Amino acid sequence: MEKIYIVCLFFFLLFGSGHGGVPPFWRDTVVTMTNLIGGPPLTIHCKSKQDDLGPHVVPFRQEYHFKFQPNLWKSTLFFCSFQWANQFKWFDIFDAQRDQGLCDQCHWEIKPDGPCRLGKKAKCFPWK
Repeated sequence: MEKIYIVCLFFFLLFGSGHGGVPPFWRDTVVTMTNLIGGPPLTIHCKSKQDDLGPHVVPFRQEYHFKFQPNLWKSTLFFCSFQWANQFKWFDIFDAQRDQGLCDQCHWEIKPDGPCRLGKKAKCFPWK
């Protein structure tokens, strides 16, 4: 009987209420990118191995965001292209090896010389 209680407790902790129906160990991560390029709108197109989020046109000082659940193996990767005027750049906007644990709400400022992650351990990165 004790084993049944332990199994029930495990499932309650894993799939318990209070997380909007999402198991507590797989919380959503939200990536927000603010266009600080200036000039013409910025076109952002993000993908992972499993998902293609399509192109999004983001005016100056506006933002684009998406959410997902990182996997348990810390191998989640979302890469994005950034296009404006005659420029075309790439960057891994979420790399679990780099970002998981630093941000559940990952805020980025997209600038002409590269993206900058805000918050804990804020850092600017060069384009790929």
